[in-house]
Amino acid sequence: MTPPKSILMTPGTSSNSIETNLSKDSPQRKTTKSKKSSVVNKTSDDYRRRRERNNLAVKKSRNKSKIQTQETLDRVQKLKAENEMLEVKIKILSKELSFLKDLFLAHAGNAHGGNLAAVNLKTLNNETETGTKSPTPEV
Repeated sequence: MTPPKSILMTPGTSSNSIETNLSKDSPQRKTTKSKKSSVVNKTSDDYRRRRERNNLAVKKSRNKSKIQTQETLDRVQKLKAENEMLEVKIKILSKELSFLKDLFLAHAGNAHGGNLAAVNLKTLNNETETGTKSPTPEV
């Protein structure tokens, strides 16, 4: 059901233009053209040249990605090896520190006439491994 023409008419418009606007079922849309509305000629020299350039760019990008991945993997392996080496070094230095502590305590006890029998070497060794300090025996 359409409203009477007298209601739809605005000053300066004819009844024919209003009828044509009302006769369309969908709202008016602007027709837009896509970026490339022309048909691509796949046999043209320009098209082939662009495809070759794109293929080279893709190949270059993939090679670069592979190289970066390989460099990262190499670096990971190098860092893992270095980490293992450092962990071994930590163990060696911890044992050396423990030995030197024991040696120092033995020397300090003898120099001041202390009784070394009261020093529990196992407790000293546990101190170095756990980082805690046990009470020192009084001399």
